[in-house]
Amino acid sequence: MRAILKRLVVWLLEVLVEALLLGCLLGALVLDKASLLQGVIASMLAVPVFLFLQGYYVTRAFFAVVFFADVWRSKVPWLYPMVAGAAFVAHVFSLFGQLHPDLSAEGRSTELPFLAGGACIVFACAFGGGWLLRMWAKTGGSGQEAVRHGIVADSAGG
Repeated sequence: MRAILKRLVVWLLEVLVEALLLGCLLGALVLDKASLLQGVIASMLAVPVFLFLQGYYVTRAFFAVVFFADVWRSKVPWLYPMVAGAAFVAHVFSLFGQLHPDLSAEGRSTELPFLAGGACIVFACAFGGGWLLRMWAKTGGSGQEAVRHGIVADSAGG
């Protein structure tokens, strides 16, 4: 039960950080410098809503469950992040396909940079989440293993 709770906490953290970074990316791609802060904040709210409506988070949760054992003990730590990135590209490509007739030329020009940058963000967040989960599993979640090895920042070994 604790393993499932750990995975859920890490997955929610992954998705939250990912949503914030994707919103920042879209805001930076679409808006001019004068209204960048307001646009980034609006994008951080809009991107997760559009991804949720596209079913991306359901797909991501499904792959997290499918790869649960693989992420936990994998010899290939980049497999789940790669699948998560591919799921992102598929969902966003579908979204842009639906919006394509209504987008301006400037809007269409942001498609490829958003797909590429977004896939990198998703990969990095999923990879970081897998790393965090593996570190949490090694320490047992309490940090006692890290204290025993002198890895804690305020100890003599860290």
